[in-house]
Amino acid sequence: MNTVIGAQRRGHFFFVVMAAAVIAVVFSGFEPTFYFRGFHSQTRPMSVLLHVHGIIFSVWVVLFLAQTLLIARGNYRWHRRLGWALAGVAAAMIVLVILAMVEELRRVNGFPPPPLALALSAFPILVFGMLVGSALYLRRLPDWHKRLMTSATIVLLGAPMNRVVTHRFGIHDGTMIGVLSTLMVDAFFIPCVAYDLITRRAIHPAYLLGIGLIVADQIGQTEVVDWTPWIDFSTAIQRLVN
Repeated sequence: MNTVIGAQRRGHFFFVVMAAAVIAVVFSGFEPTFYFRGFHSQTRPMSVLLHVHGIIFSVWVVLFLAQTLLIARGNYRWHRRLGWALAGVAAAMIVLVILAMVEELRRVNGFPPPPLALALSAFPILVFGMLVGSALYLRRLPDWHKRLMTSATIVLLGAPMNRVVTHRFGIHDGTMIGVLSTLMVDAFFIPCVAYDLITRRAIHPAYLLGIGLIVADQIGQTEVVDWTPWIDFSTAIQRLVN
C-alpha cells in the first residue's frame, strides 16, 4: 500500500516539475519582449491585442502549474473547479490566436509572408485544441487526461523556444532558429517518455498521440509554405482581412 502511494506521489511530483519547466521556458523566451519589455530596447510596437494574447497564454501556463500542484496535494475538488476555468482560457486562446493571425496578415509586405504566417498560427493552435478537447473528454481517465494536457501545453512552446534561441543563444539565421526550436520543443517529451518507461514499462498512448500530432504540425508548417494551393489560400485570406 505504501509503495503504491509513494509511486503516486512521485508521479504527481513529476508533472509539477514539467509544469514548472514550461513556465521557465515561457518566461525566458518572452522576458525581453513582454514580461520586462520596458527594460529592453524594442524594434517593433506591441498592440493591445498582443498584450492580451500574452496575458491569457501566461494565465494558461500558471493555471497548468496550479492544477498539477492541486493534484499533488490531493485537492481534487478544486482541481475539477479550476479545470473548467482552464477550459475557458483554452477557448479564449484559440480566439486570440485567430485574431492575432488576422492582425499579422494585415501587415502588407510584412514578415513572415502569408503562407508561413498562417501555418505558424493555424497548425499549432489546431493541435492544441484537439489535445485539450481530448483531455476534457477523457477527464475521468487521469492517466490519459494529465498526459494529454501536458502534450497540449508543450505545443505552446514553439513561440517561446524561437525567442530563447534568438535572444538567449544569439542565433538569427531563420533556418537554424526553426531547427533548434523544433528540436528543443520535441525534447520536452524525452523526460515524459523516460518516466513512462521507468514506471509503466511502456509509453502511454496519450503521449504517442501528442507526439504524433505535434510532429505532424511541425512537418506541416515547413511543407505547406511552398505548396501552391496553400499559398493561394493564405493570399486569399490576406486579401479578405485587408
